[in-house]
Amino acid sequence: MQNAAFRACKLPYLYVPFLVRPKELARAVHGIRSLNLVGVNVTVPHKERVIGHLDTLSTEAELCGAVNTIMNRDGELFGDNTDGRGFLASLQKHGFSPRGNDVILIGAGGSARAVLVSLIRAGCKKVTIVNRTSANAQALARTYAKVGKTRLEALSLEALREPALLKSAALVINSTSVGLHGEEFPALAYAATARTCIFYDLLYRPDLTSFLKPAKQAQRPVYDGRGMLLHQGALAFTLWTNTPAPLATMSRALAQALRQPA
Repeated sequence: MQNAAFRACKLPYLYVPFLVRPKELARAVHGIRSLNLVGVNVTVPHKERVIGHLDTLSTEAELCGAVNTIMNRDGELFGDNTDGRGFLASLQKHGFSPRGNDVILIGAGGSARAVLVSLIRAGCKKVTIVNRTSANAQALARTYAKVGKTRLEALSLEALREPALLKSAALVINSTSVGLHGEEFPALAYAATARTCIFYDLLYRPDLTSFLKPAKQAQRPVYDGRGMLLHQGALAFTLWTNTPAPLATMSRALAQALRQPA
């Protein structure tokens, strides 16, 4: 996706993977400066720990407590997090804005944190965090209770069975890994939602996940994580190059890559 974008914009860059073991993280970050790399992406398990090795952070990265994109500015390393903004951009493509809406967020891990920060900053009316371990959902709600005006509530996974919880939701998000390998998703009162309620799974696989399949059968709009993957990458591209991302090119390259066997 990134290399296709570089070629389309005739930029002299190359995007390559580096395997970095946790104990080598500090040396790897030092290598960004030493090799004068324009920037890098960071993925698990380094998104949180890398912060201590950077010079400055964006507001979003500070709030998330995680970095997925680093820019090298004359040896000064700036960390940002484009995951949440990529998520919002993918929703905007489908004509949806979280502002003033009620949202249900399933999960309380790193992905949930990035999405939650973006929902709060986008002016969401209420976010209900639902998690198998309710204590983790409560901790997440407490952490961001005073960040914006969004009302936060934390519930256990069993609450998804209750129609009363779902009836006001405009958006239901799965940020967990449940369904990635075909396992059954916990019971959820899909039919209690409005017909326009969007079901969004941060996961992506060739067929619908077990979270999205019942929503599709209930004739609700469904989206998977490909859009978020595309748009967070496009944001990173622009941060590195100061060039508008060629979205159509990146989208075609991503679609081709995801059709190929891993």
